[in-house]
Amino acid sequence: MSFGKKDLVRIGLVGAGRVAQTHVDMIKRVRGAEIAAVIDPQPDRARQLSEALGVDSFASLTDALARASLDAVDIIAPHHLHYDLAKEALMAGKHVFMDKPLATNVDLGRRLCDIAQREGRTLAICHNLLFHPASQRAAALVTSGILGRATHAHAQSSGWLDLTPWDFRLSREATGGGAWVDGAPHLVYLLESLLGPVTELCAVLSTSPSRLGGEDTASGVACFDTGAVATIAVGYADCPTGVTAEWPDGWTLGVTLIGTEGRLSLGLLPRATIRWQRKGQHPVAEDFTGTRFDVGFEGAFREFVERARGGAPLTVSPADSLRNLELIHVALGQR
Repeated sequence: MSFGKKDLVRIGLVGAGRVAQTHVDMIKRVRGAEIAAVIDPQPDRARQLSEALGVDSFASLTDALARASLDAVDIIAPHHLHYDLAKEALMAGKHVFMDKPLATNVDLGRRLCDIAQREGRTLAICHNLLFHPASQRAAALVTSGILGRATHAHAQSSGWLDLTPWDFRLSREATGGGAWVDGAPHLVYLLESLLGPVTELCAVLSTSPSRLGGEDTASGVACFDTGAVATIAVGYADCPTGVTAEWPDGWTLGVTLIGTEGRLSLGLLPRATIRWQRKGQHPVAEDFTGTRFDVGFEGAFREFVERARGGAPLTVSPADSLRNLELIHVALGQR
């Protein structure tokens, strides 16, 4: 299909902070979309990014919706702002692409899904790991039966997160918790893509001193409808290992799966690799180190743009994102 100027989905970028450049690069690589405005309450930060992009900047989403020609927004903001920003955009008739979580609690998440459905707008939460080629290859290998019956798994996301004085993770209220609610959602949906639906999930949070507003380390245990079990570890306080210690390069992110007939290790950070072995056979290594980590963001956003233009349903529906949010909060004994 040929994309003309009139076909472009015009995006308002809501947030100009730490991960904004990742989203800018993502949007630039997706045909059919362009950034039309930058919105951030810190004017200097908004202006710096908007000038680099050659678009207007706004101090509020309300102002941008009134003055800019937008079809959709990409929300990159602290968790506690997700609901209000997404609701305002949806009620204004705009499609919404947003980093997880859907909201800071299940009730708000459910309301947001209802609003999107009522307004007939696309609401996509970025479960970026599902769109990484290494994750997709691992899922295909598991489906092929090389592991036999999957029995257990371990998923880990940990590293050293540098915190600026304005980082929202310094506030438990802005984050909606600590490392568990910030990091575990990615591991839960990744495990479900490999092992099937989670039936039970519980978490234990560290009570040690933390640089975050909430806990900086947490562990969980999950049961799946297949009978498999998994452990989940998230941490933001791993000792720095050098100049590449910051996210994403200095991070450890991956899953190890064990089955009755074999095992598989999927690594996404610090580099993307798969190593699998079937019982009685030599191990096989597959190298994805030439694949950018942020390609997963790109895949999720590309699907969002196509859906906003009337394309196929999303791989990750609002209901899927709500379920992920519910699991994370149920694990903490919350509803």
